Amino acid sequence: MSNISYFSFIGGIDDATAGRIAMALNSAVNEGAQGVYLSFSSWGGLVTLGVFLHNHIRAIPIPITIHATGSVESIALVVFVAAQRRVCSQHSLFLTHPAEAPASAEGKTWERLKTTLDAASDEDQRIENIFRERCSIDDAIYSQRRFRDVHMTAQDALKFGITHSVEEFALPSGVRIVQI
Repeated sequence: MSNISYFSFIGGIDDATAGRIAMALNSAVNEGAQGVYLSFSSWGGLVTLGVFLHNHIRAIPIPITIHATGSVESIALVVFVAAQRRVCSQHSLFLTHPAEAPASAEGKTWERLKTTLDAASDEDQRIENIFRERCSIDDAIYSQRRFRDVHMTAQDALKFGITHSVEEFALPSGVRIVQI
């Protein structure tokens, strides 16, 4: 049996969880694993940390497979598309949407409000650039995601190159899986 490290993650992308995911991947490399298999479901979280994880996963020197076993939403989709091999279960769902600006405008000058909107626009462009690099999403989807949530099924994700295959998650007999 090959030396693959198996992990499972479910939750949001925040300081603590991004650190745990990166630590698990680093540990696999440091322990001489030949690859990583990550069962993954996330509602999303902080854009900066999702982009960090995307870049970190891309830099890991061993093959990484991420298997969407639930929902992959918001910035978690950027994390998911970082993997060299991407798989999803038939009932997985995917969601992308416009970057959000803080809701409160109280106490902000118009210049600060414009800066906030410009930052959200820059985040949208950064996310779109990653998707264009890693997937084959239709331009119509990019147009829609600028204004509303866009939901995609496993078959949609396969069509758009978000996932490489649709198959059910099953651990090989006798392997150890670590919950991140």
